[in-house]
Amino acid sequence: MNQLPNPFNSNPSNPLDPLKQEPDRLDDADGELPKRYHRATKKTLQKLFIILIVSGAIIGGILSIGVLSLMQKAGLTKVPPRVENSK
Repeated sequence: MNQLPNPFNSNPSNPLDPLKQEPDRLDDADGELPKRYHRATKKTLQKLFIILIVSGAIIGGILSIGVLSLMQKAGLTKVPPRVENSK
């Protein structure tokens, strides 16, 4: 099928256009990440991921203790008094 050129394309020879690049310069056909990483990069990313998970758990624990103590000071954790309904 022949397609007419796009009249809205002001720069027809854009070297950064992914549709015009050579197939060997593109990633996998699926668009997935490359399958092999450099070992140092992989270890650095793993360490960063673990640090982020641990720091998030620590910050979450501190915040939950703070919120619980504020709720106790405000009396929000006590059982409310029972109200009798008269009929």
